[in-house]
Amino acid sequence: MNALETIAQTPLDPGSPTPLYQQLEQRLLQLIASGALDAQTPLPTELELCRAFDLSRATVRRCFSDLVASGAVVRRRGKGTFVSPNRIHRGFDGILNFSTEEAERGHTPSSKVLSLTKTTSNGGISRCLGVPDGTAVWEIRRVRLSDGKPRHLATAFVPVELCPELTRADVEKSLYARITEETGALPVRSEEVYEAVLLDKAEARALGSQPGQPAMRVLRTTFDSYGRCFEACVLVGPGSVNRFSVVTTAEGSVFHHINN
Repeated sequence: MNALETIAQTPLDPGSPTPLYQQLEQRLLQLIASGALDAQTPLPTELELCRAFDLSRATVRRCFSDLVASGAVVRRRGKGTFVSPNRIHRGFDGILNFSTEEAERGHTPSSKVLSLTKTTSNGGISRCLGVPDGTAVWEIRRVRLSDGKPRHLATAFVPVELCPELTRADVEKSLYARITEETGALPVRSEEVYEAVLLDKAEARALGSQPGQPAMRVLRTTFDSYGRCFEACVLVGPGSVNRFSVVTTAEGSVFHHINN
């Protein structure tokens, strides 16, 4: 993926009440959220961003200064600006990207792909994705692991038209990065509903747990920069290894996933 081309596909809006440096900051955070960048891949340079968006150097520097101050990125002299490997607080990007979150905590993330199939949407899946019943979708079932230990079972549904060619190798890594690469759109927001449940036999078997154990089920829909819902996902995680907290301030909420 060419990170600069991806975020520069749509111009910034000089008429918006949001300052240009903040608009650029949002684009970069969305790029990080997609999983397209890791701690070893530099962000586009200040000069590249100035040219791509026709911005002044001062505007881009203000953007980077804010990202550094927030702990989202770090500067490495002579090498560039990189996603911070040691962020403590999570924002939107941490919510969406399991691999990034676990790596930041010093754990080794991985995925075990249980199935990758083409099917057709109906009922609740169609409503979540905003597509007619019968629309071709990918159904992706994965167990997400941290240091080899199951954290949650994820079943995702993605419209085939957004990502016609999808392989098991793609979904073993970052699904969002693959979709962003294919569509050129960045993840912008997610809507989530949380339910306390008991693991059924299939869920328990996939997670190496016992049926009837307490768990948290998350129903998530995720939207891109074009306003499309590009993924509907059901995540199930045993209560014994998953805890969540939300810190709310006047500026909004920050969601935290705490590994037990």
